[in-house]
Amino acid sequence: MEFEQVLRNRRSTRAFRDDPIPVETVREILGAARWAPSWGNSQAWNVTVASGETLRKIKGSLGAQMGTAAAAHSDFAMQVRWPEELKKRMTIPRRAPEGSPQPAIAGPRPWEAWGAPTLLLFSVDERLQPEYACFDTGLLVQSVCLAAHDKGLGTCIEAWLVGDADMLHEVLPDAAHLRFVVGVALGHPDEGSPANSSVRERVDIDEFVTWAD
Repeated sequence: MEFEQVLRNRRSTRAFRDDPIPVETVREILGAARWAPSWGNSQAWNVTVASGETLRKIKGSLGAQMGTAAAAHSDFAMQVRWPEELKKRMTIPRRAPEGSPQPAIAGPRPWEAWGAPTLLLFSVDERLQPEYACFDTGLLVQSVCLAAHDKGLGTCIEAWLVGDADMLHEVLPDAAHLRFVVGVALGHPDEGSPANSSVRERVDIDEFVTWAD
């Protein structure tokens, strides 16, 4: 694709087909994304690729937690309250509550990785200053999403997917010293799902740019 097409057309996929993604395809995506910039070229990020039984355990644990009153324990605080002017911009497709007779949108939910067959879990070493380590990891995440879109795959960056850090530290190999930043669902978009048809808008650049001549 042309570069601007990749930027403009990438979107958050919230309904995936269950077709497995070949390991070689994931390697190609990560191989391209690793050229993302980082502080002093430190490349201080980690990615765990979860699929199969490991992904089923993660989804099951997150789903069980959603059915209890227990608070999620993330390695980093999640944004809970948003300023009103930012909330007005949000266009996340609404999922109906359990038991609703007329669901707004049916299908997989956030803690199910929206039905994706592959989940990329991004983390940083606990010894690092979190603000800049997370910033660098965000650069890698964006590059992964663009590289995946260029291959015709969908992604969704989802904080819910690292919402049970204790479970991730237990289930994933060599994860005790890591702090999980975010999860990215990866797979083929379900093109027929209403969850993938929401209208996206972007504010004019003059709403967020200050010109200082």
